[in-house]
Amino acid sequence: MPKKSKVSLGDIADILRAGQKSEKERSAPLSVLVVVDTSAARDVVLAVKDAFMPRQATATVRVESLAACEPPAPGWDVAVVVAGTHVAAAERVAEGLARCGVPVGVVVDSVLDLGAKELPEEVAALVSAVPASGADAVRANLASWLVGAVGEKGIAFAASFPFCRDQKVRELVRTSALENAAVGAVQVLPSADFPIMTVRQAKLALDVAAACGRPVSVASSADVAAVIAAGFAWRSVARRATEVLPVPKWAVKAAVGFAGTVATGAVARLRNDPPTLPDVRDLVADSGVGPVVDAASRVASRAAKAAAARAGAGFAARPGEDRVRTGDARRTLPAPREAAGRDDRGGRDDGYVVISGGCDEA
Repeated sequence: MPKKSKVSLGDIADILRAGQKSEKERSAPLSVLVVVDTSAARDVVLAVKDAFMPRQATATVRVESLAACEPPAPGWDVAVVVAGTHVAAAERVAEGLARCGVPVGVVVDSVLDLGAKELPEEVAALVSAVPASGADAVRANLASWLVGAVGEKGIAFAASFPFCRDQKVRELVRTSALENAAVGAVQVLPSADFPIMTVRQAKLALDVAAACGRPVSVASSADVAAVIAAGFAWRSVARRATEVLPVPKWAVKAAVGFAGTVATGAVARLRNDPPTLPDVRDLVADSGVGPVVDAASRVASRAAKAAAARAGAGFAARPGEDRVRTGDARRTLPAPREAAGRDDRGGRDDGYVVISGGCDEA
């Protein structure tokens, strides 16, 4: 049997099919129901509202009051119930939705706040407590629960709701890295692991791009080419390491396969969803370069102010846009499309809000 040590045309075709699959998953329609107890903590309610502002037109979020919500019905991809002092009522709504086959996350101050009511196993499996000791905690816990609850629609949720991107990307990278480590550790044919690992890394790059809300198209071929080129570099690293390190070859290849895949995922994330200045500052806040970054940001801020003063006017917002001031900088946000009032499907007028996707992150 001839050994396969290069990326073949069949592998390229496999990557192209994977790209089509990633794009299909990114653009999958989503429907989210959020039920809010008006007695819930304001910072938690605002955090949930901010988290579920969709970035893609394929996602729809409906927000209802716990006191006047519609009877539970199927058709939702996921539901979030924000509980306040009326925990029993929130549990009843969650149970009703779960009986309709909808995964439900109940946002509570503590998991101990939920009652110990006995539910059928298949219903109980769809109801999860989401601890919310504060705004940051509720976003992190919601992301962890959501990615595990939505299954195959995880990429679509990450693309539409940025708060769960980190969680989904970590899941994608971890799965792919472990698979490539296994490929490196199990040597079926000499050098046959290289194309397998490279193709899997290319698929990972496409999935990460889709999870970051980037349409996967012909333009993504540059990313795939970069991954394939990097694959040659990683193969050279593995060969050199097996020559100089006193460890089994399979262990070296497994380690390089894992590290190379993790690096591919990290680069894909940075390329498709670059961190904002606050994110970068958080990463270096506890390091020795923190003061240097702070000083550089102050210099950049003063330079931006001077440039803005020289430019004069020109910050007028276009129709349909709001100008938002963040620190010393300004950024433009698309005006969210909201429709409050009567249900288009013939429901009653209870003052709920339907939020359609704000914009595609092309």
